[in-house]
Amino acid sequence: MAKFVHTKLTGKEELPAIPNGFAQIPYEKPQEGKNFWVADNFFSDEQAMAIRKRCLNKQDWKLGKPYTEELWPGRRSPDALTSEELEQVEQWVKAKLGKDKLWVADSDKVVVDTNTAILVGDEEGAARPHVDNRQLCRYAAVLYLTPNPRAHSGTSFYRLRYANHAAGGNAVYAPYRNLVDALNIEALPISAWYEDVEIENRFNRLALFKGNLAHSASDYFGDNNDNKRLAVTFFWMTDDE
Repeated sequence: MAKFVHTKLTGKEELPAIPNGFAQIPYEKPQEGKNFWVADNFFSDEQAMAIRKRCLNKQDWKLGKPYTEELWPGRRSPDALTSEELEQVEQWVKAKLGKDKLWVADSDKVVVDTNTAILVGDEEGAARPHVDNRQLCRYAAVLYLTPNPRAHSGTSFYRLRYANHAAGGNAVYAPYRNLVDALNIEALPISAWYEDVEIENRFNRLALFKGNLAHSASDYFGDNNDNKRLAVTFFWMTDDE
């Protein structure tokens, strides 16, 4: 089955107004240095390749779609970075956010898969815009670990697309936790989104962003463990501004 391709906004479109009576959420334009941050060549090339090799050699993979009923695609494995490598990542994150403290949320209902290797191939997944639950994540990050990745395979931000093609919001703020709360709905069709801004996938690039903005992996690629999209994901809580 062909993947759904989200229309990417250029900013030059003349779009209609949002229809009256439809639920809305605020729009926060994704801007580097404001709500997302990027660091290229985060580790030395030698260290980045060592991390990649370590992840690919893992034996404790948990399977997602299409192999199980999990909502997430491909396979994942915990403890991707060593404590020293993770400390390097978190020091950079704190500096970018101006925060003294980061922590991983504790939940007895959901596993927060932070510092987790995620390996997904072309036929295993597609873009799935979502917002991270605000009770579990304020900021998320992705370390891309596939050399020479396919184009349009990084992390994209999205905004709502209404039936009349109007462009809506993309952000969930307090008191809401997620899109279900904010829009008072059970689910949205995959076609209910425009692609807005993309962070390109580059080997050894670390991307940090606000988890309350609608986002997703732009796409996946590859048909074996050596050429699939490999990334490490991180999720943190912080003190609110």
